[in-house]
Amino acid sequence: MKRFVVMFIKSGWHALDIDDFSDYCDLIDALPQNTLVTFQSADLIRYLKSSDGRRRLPAIIDLECFDKQMSQEGKEFRKYKAWKALSFLNYHKIVDSDFEFKQETFKLLLEHLATLYLQLLNKDEEEKIRFETVETKINKIIYKRQSLGVRIDLELAKKRCGELEEEIYHIKNVLQQDFRVFSPDNEEEQLHYLASKGYNLIKSPLFTFKARRKDDEVCRLFYEMLRNQRDLDSFLYMLTHWGGAQRTYPTYLGFGSITSRIILREPSLQNMRKRNRTVIVPDERTKLLYIDYSQFEAGILASLSKDPLLLKLYEVDIYKHLAKNVLGDEENRSDAKIIFYRYMYGDTSLDTKAKNYFQRFRQLAAFKKSIDDEIRVSKKIGTSCGNYRFRNDDDEHTWSLSHRIQATASLIYKNAVIRVADELPSAKFLVPMHDGTLYQIETSRYLYTKIRIEEIYKEEFKKMCPEIEPLITCSESFE
Repeated sequence: MKRFVVMFIKSGWHALDIDDFSDYCDLIDALPQNTLVTFQSADLIRYLKSSDGRRRLPAIIDLECFDKQMSQEGKEFRKYKAWKALSFLNYHKIVDSDFEFKQETFKLLLEHLATLYLQLLNKDEEEKIRFETVETKINKIIYKRQSLGVRIDLELAKKRCGELEEEIYHIKNVLQQDFRVFSPDNEEEQLHYLASKGYNLIKSPLFTFKARRKDDEVCRLFYEMLRNQRDLDSFLYMLTHWGGAQRTYPTYLGFGSITSRIILREPSLQNMRKRNRTVIVPDERTKLLYIDYSQFEAGILASLSKDPLLLKLYEVDIYKHLAKNVLGDEENRSDAKIIFYRYMYGDTSLDTKAKNYFQRFRQLAAFKKSIDDEIRVSKKIGTSCGNYRFRNDDDEHTWSLSHRIQATASLIYKNAVIRVADELPSAKFLVPMHDGTLYQIETSRYLYTKIRIEEIYKEEFKKMCPEIEPLITCSESFE
């Protein structure tokens, strides 16, 4: 087995043996037993597929995802927003800002990438174990699906494009004419509006608008515009980019967030609104199965904190209980879920009723304090299997509880995905969600496979959270 760092330059691929810098060539040794390290994983998969139509890919490591895991740092540490290879090398002090990317430095650049890859791989033994036992297996699953693509209903995609364009146009007109928001799709104007209302930014403008949409009409309009625009972008990508008439080939990022969530880009199938997900259809002789953890993060929080009241409420519905006691309507579950996330993110702007609600969970309060104490002393927080995030000395680390819970959720989820791939060949992984997965299953094996998938997902949740009996929902549609 050999390891290469590979890069597409000008009109061809160049490869450097990570363990022998004298082995440099303009051809890729893409044998299945080899490992290819790159920051151009989507392009590489397309190249391998088109070059010989291969079915078995070599192991592929995406450098952006690898950096996110092994550096163990949030965005607050970096001056740049978009990940780029030279910024990556410069941040880690491998090259300075004067380094020039030109033909005579191609090999040197690959050597720098190989050197930094090895440094990060051996930086932390616990993260290395996590990488080798979890992330490399996930990469194999997601890149296989990226190569195969996902079947779509092309006519429905065209129809929804027209409908979404009309909806977005109408919303922008209302924002401009009724509320004097003249550039509603400008993020600076969105942030300005939030600041003018005294609203704390929670995660992102989109999430903040979602949290405020029931009480603020402008927030509701912003939220609808952004959600519709994201879906429109996905539909347009399906219709205009590489893939063919009946399939789309998203870019899968195995460590797409600091909490190790699997992210899909171009198109972002996992972020589409439920009414638009019907564009995904199964291949012939298969049926869809969408399996979903109920109250996933709430259940994890209940188990890890061992709060007796929270554990009891999980058996019923934590979000419904929160909705009834804080919002006065137990059916308002979606907004209650947002309040729960705001609590996990350390949002101090929760109203008095919400703050009083969480104060009743005494063991939860003690657990939250223990998390704050842990990150203050050790300067990092993670899971029972790596995925640590370091704190910046200037950072208030309000995210510490959220990181512990969400990173644990990702670990549980990935372990379940790996087991299904290993044990059930009749189940084909399609689209990952934060708390669930869309599979397509051979029709002749559907019932047995469905039952086994449910068992595996429950077992993996139970291993990490023994205090609860996991709740699972399954559906034959992705709505």
